[in-house]
Amino acid sequence: MSTREGLASGAGGRLSARLSLRRVIGNPMFLIVALIAASVAAEPILLGERAIRNVLVSASPLLLVAAAQAIVILTKGIDLSVGSIMSLANVVAAVLMETYPDMVVPIVILTLVCGCAIGLVNGWLVAYVGLNPFIITLAVAMAVQGLTLEILYQPGGLVTPGFAQISRAALGALPYSAVAILALYLLLAIVLRRTPYGVSLFAIGGNEAGARISGVPTARYKLSVYGLSGLMAAFAGLLLASRMSSGDPLVGDAFTLDSITAAVLGGTSLSGGSISLAGTFVAGILLSVLNSFLNLQGVSPFYQWIVKGLILIGALCLDFIRKRR
Repeated sequence: MSTREGLASGAGGRLSARLSLRRVIGNPMFLIVALIAASVAAEPILLGERAIRNVLVSASPLLLVAAAQAIVILTKGIDLSVGSIMSLANVVAAVLMETYPDMVVPIVILTLVCGCAIGLVNGWLVAYVGLNPFIITLAVAMAVQGLTLEILYQPGGLVTPGFAQISRAALGALPYSAVAILALYLLLAIVLRRTPYGVSLFAIGGNEAGARISGVPTARYKLSVYGLSGLMAAFAGLLLASRMSSGDPLVGDAFTLDSITAAVLGGTSLSGGSISLAGTFVAGILLSVLNSFLNLQGVSPFYQWIVKGLILIGALCLDFIRKRR
C-alpha cells in the first residue's frame, strides 16, 4: 500500500468513526441512556433484584400503551386518549370487582371491550369522517375522563386478592407480566414486518394516497389500529388496577405523554412510515428507571413532568436534526 493510499485509508477511517459517533449522539435514545447512566451511578440501589423487579412491574403498563402509540404514529396518527382509557379501565375494574368479586373474568372482558370500543370510535372519526387525530383523540380523552370521574371521583374500589397477584407474580427479578409483554412485542414485530397487514401500515404512514391507489383499504386498517390502541390501553389500566389493588380516576394522566416519549425515543418518527418496537421497549424500560430514580430522590411530581417534557423536546430536536442529515 502506498503512502497516499494509507493516508486516504486513515482519513476514511477517522471520517467513518466521526460519522458513527455523530449518528449515535444524534439518536434520541442516546439522551435517555445518558440520563439513566447518571441515575444508576447516583443510586446503585437501582441495580438490586428488588429494584429491577419493581421497575419492570411499573414499566409494564407503559410498555403496553407505548407499543400501541408507536403503531398509531406509524400510520401518521396519534392517540391522546390512551391515558383516559387506562383510567377508565382501572376504575371500572376496581369498582365492579369490589361489588361483584365472583365475576372477575366477565369484568375483565367488559373492561377490554369498552377500551376497544372507545378506540374504534377514535378510528372511525379519524379514518371515515376525516377528523384530525390530534384534536379528536383529545376530545375523546376529555369525554372519557369525565365519565371516569363520574364513576369514581376519588381513589377507591378494591380488586380481588387473586387479581392483585397478577402484576406481582415473578420469577426472581423477572415479573411474568413483563415476560408476557415481551412476547407481545415479538408478535407485533412479526405482524408488522412479515404480514401484508403490517406492510400496508407502513405504506399508509409513508404515502396514504399511494397506498389507497394500490388497493390498500386504508380506512379499515386505520380503524383497526385505533381499536388496538384502545384495547391495549384497557389492558394497561387493568395491570395498574392489579398493581394498586384499587382504582384511581387520574392514574392514567401521565401515560399519554410517556407513551409518546417512549415511542419517539425508541425511533418511531412522528411523520409516519417508520417504527422501532425494539427501541420503544427499551425506551419504556429506561423511562421507568428514570421515574424510579426521581422518586428515590424525592423529586416533586410537578418537576418530574418538567423533566419528561424536556426529554421529549430534546428527542424531537435530535430526531429532526437526524432526518435533515
